[in-house]
Amino acid sequence: MLRKWFAPLVCALLLASLTPLVTGGEIDEGSHPGELVNAIQLPIDWETFQGDGSAAVGAPHVVELHTATWCLPCRSVESEMGDLASWWPAVLVIAEHSSVDSPDPLALEESQQLKQHYDVTGWPTLIVDGHWKLLGESQSPDLTSLLSNLTAEGADLPLAGAPALAIDSWSRDCLDCDITVGWNVSGDGGEYLLDIMLVQDGMHTTVLTLDDVLRGAEVLRPVSGNETGSTTLAVNLSEGGEDARLVLLLRRAGTPETEAGSQTPLSSALPAEWFAPREREETDSTTILLIGALLLVLMVPAFRHTVPALFRSTRPSEADPPTGVQRESSEEE
Repeated sequence: MLRKWFAPLVCALLLASLTPLVTGGEIDEGSHPGELVNAIQLPIDWETFQGDGSAAVGAPHVVELHTATWCLPCRSVESEMGDLASWWPAVLVIAEHSSVDSPDPLALEESQQLKQHYDVTGWPTLIVDGHWKLLGESQSPDLTSLLSNLTAEGADLPLAGAPALAIDSWSRDCLDCDITVGWNVSGDGGEYLLDIMLVQDGMHTTVLTLDDVLRGAEVLRPVSGNETGSTTLAVNLSEGGEDARLVLLLRRAGTPETEAGSQTPLSSALPAEWFAPREREETDSTTILLIGALLLVLMVPAFRHTVPALFRSTRPSEADPPTGVQRESSEEE
């Protein structure tokens, strides 16, 4: 009886051990609202005024980093995104500065729309392929494992049956002018959300130089599986670095269903909003003089007895009674 079940049992255990697991949970082959089904990017020369999309390439995965210039934990995650570019250059990283009510000069309303769409509650947060969520600098190191496991499961973009994306053309009238992008979605007749983005490296702030920054976009535009259109992006490429790229992302319509991409516990809570520092209250010179005069008036009664005592002579006068030592000397004489 034991021999009969031994071989099937060993085979089942071997298959289970060879099955890769995704950090944070197994991959569900079913579709999920909010997940990305296709993504392409097109490098553009910031000194060129027009072009087509013949050089556009697909991205196997998309990592959207919700970040802010004032967020200190975000610096280490941004550094990890630089390491990711060396490890797998084809992965598309988009840094979305979504704190529009803060002094972040790179914040965009479109980034905030994506933050709200995916219910991002703090910075830094990584959204991978519109479905997996990594929170803070504690979970961000698990990103490479997540991407490796997604690829091992055959979950690279574009997903099976996804509509094709294409950039037909792009143009602008001057270096500082807006960019008009012609795009095309072709495939099934499903419901999707299209993002048309411009991402740029070498963005300078007062103390930072950041890459992969979302500079301008139209996001969450409802489209069918077959649609053609054009979008004008209000962005000035001359304000940033020289490397820029146009990006098209296609998401499934509906309220996103995200899953944890890591089982690593958070070491601390994520900063959820920016707080303005308290303004230092300055006291004017008139107030200082009045306070000084008041203190002087209050100290006058004490000075009436203290100051004369400081200058009084300490040498005993002839009228002063002799001390005990003086009496003893007189008696001995």
